[in-house]
Amino acid sequence: MEVTKQEYEIIQNALDEWGKENVLPPDEVHRLKATVTVQASQRQQIAQYFFIIALSCTLLAFGAIFIDEKLLEQVKKYFSLGNITIAISTALLTAAWFWYIQARKSHLSTTAYEVYHVFGALGVLTSLVYFAKMVTPTGSYTLLFLIASVLLFILSIAFRARSLWICAVLALLAWYSSFSTTHSDQYLFWGMNYPVRFALFGLVLLGFSFIQLNIKSVLYAQRITFATGLVLFSLALWGVSIFGNINYLSEWAKVRQVHVIGYSIVFAAAAIISFWLGIKYKDDLARDMGILFLLINLYTRYFEFFWDSMNKGIFFLVLAVTFGILGHQLQKKKRHVAK
Repeated sequence: MEVTKQEYEIIQNALDEWGKENVLPPDEVHRLKATVTVQASQRQQIAQYFFIIALSCTLLAFGAIFIDEKLLEQVKKYFSLGNITIAISTALLTAAWFWYIQARKSHLSTTAYEVYHVFGALGVLTSLVYFAKMVTPTGSYTLLFLIASVLLFILSIAFRARSLWICAVLALLAWYSSFSTTHSDQYLFWGMNYPVRFALFGLVLLGFSFIQLNIKSVLYAQRITFATGLVLFSLALWGVSIFGNINYLSEWAKVRQVHVIGYSIVFAAAAIISFWLGIKYKDDLARDMGILFLLINLYTRYFEFFWDSMNKGIFFLVLAVTFGILGHQLQKKKRHVAK
């Protein structure tokens, strides 16, 4: 919830008083405080946009440099640098950068604080890459992703930086992808193709997000884990609804889509459950994701089954009537609750 600075101070003071008077338990006070944020001014919002643009450009530059092996080799040759020298130097610079962020923390906005930590995460990854090149010159970085994820989780908890938590989750996802690919047989990992295994990973993240609610040290990042798990789970289920659990595209091309319709039903059920729970518990993200992927499911099925045979106008008319009825029922329920 975003409030003005004055309202923020009043709410924080009220929560502190309730905590002192034992009206609310300490964990509940901490959780409620974390849900209240100060509205950004127009100047702060513009600054946030610039920080996001700078971060995006940095990520693109970082990716381009590491993809271009020739450029890296030229830099190493010109300065006569070995992998160990680059790894240690980068580690020291990254440590100094994290120290600088903490020293300047009181002078940084929330957005700047988070963005600066992303640069630190890139430094951690760079250092690990060059350490890995000494150990695994063939380029197998499965273990590297796992180590990077563990380090980033530790740094995120130490600095309470949500951006580092996001980087850690992405590194963990990269490890899972690399590990499951390396140990797959005919593109199946424990009998699962790519969409199914990532749906499982998203479900695990969702489950852990609820465990986080009871762990004070990682409560600050609970919403990030929940959002990441929900998005990944929904996207992966969408893939499952299209490809089923088939491991080869050539085999999938021979299968009629009606044979994987069961996965589409599961996808629709998951979207409806997310939508319903979002409304019941007033969770905007779960509600919006549910309706979004329900629409995506309907449109996907239309292109699969009815694109060539059904009149386009009839299809969209059916959709309009369906969602019109749904909206009408929700409005009736809202009026009933208000009474």
